[in-house]
Amino acid sequence: MRIVCLALLGCVLLTGGCATDRALFNGRDLTGWQEIGSTGAWSVSDGVLHCNGQRDRYAWLCSEGRYGDFELTLDWKISPGGNSGVFLRAPSPEGRTSMLGFEVQVIDDSAHTDLTDVSGSIFRRVNALGRYSLPVGQWNTCKITCVGRHVRVELNGQLASEAHFDTVPPQGDDPPMRDVPDVGHIGLQNHDSVVEFRNIRIREIR
Repeated sequence: MRIVCLALLGCVLLTGGCATDRALFNGRDLTGWQEIGSTGAWSVSDGVLHCNGQRDRYAWLCSEGRYGDFELTLDWKISPGGNSGVFLRAPSPEGRTSMLGFEVQVIDDSAHTDLTDVSGSIFRRVNALGRYSLPVGQWNTCKITCVGRHVRVELNGQLASEAHFDTVPPQGDDPPMRDVPDVGHIGLQNHDSVVEFRNIRIREIR
């Protein structure tokens, strides 16, 4: 199965996949998304999705759709000292989404030395291969490819992290990555910071 998944991933990287690329964020409003843990923290202006960082509890913007194998691309821009993330394969809008699914980190890297907590890493699970984010205030481009039990993260054209879910060792009391489901929601984290996203597009792989 792992060989099949890696072969499919290689096909996606070489050919762009078999399905049509489409917008996951329409650039006008929050159609297709559900705000979790906050009220009015997310807004849209000039094609940019803006989060003001205000929240009541564990908070994120959850896609109404659920996705299994896909290529997700997006741009993000973080504020000084900011922290956010992209959630993948989240099984439910409730709970600690970054661990029940998994999270690709979005953060101001300048204050962090741990490569499991810099942009492009898989938060608390898989180190980034380097520091590839641009300085605070600049737009970063991220591509996340999930096929089967495999994920590949590219940040600003560099391979930032890559993993097979079932071989990532558990960390402390966190749920093992082998428990990540095959299908789930995509989300954008509200973590007490101003963060912006744009050009969110998905290509489903069938």
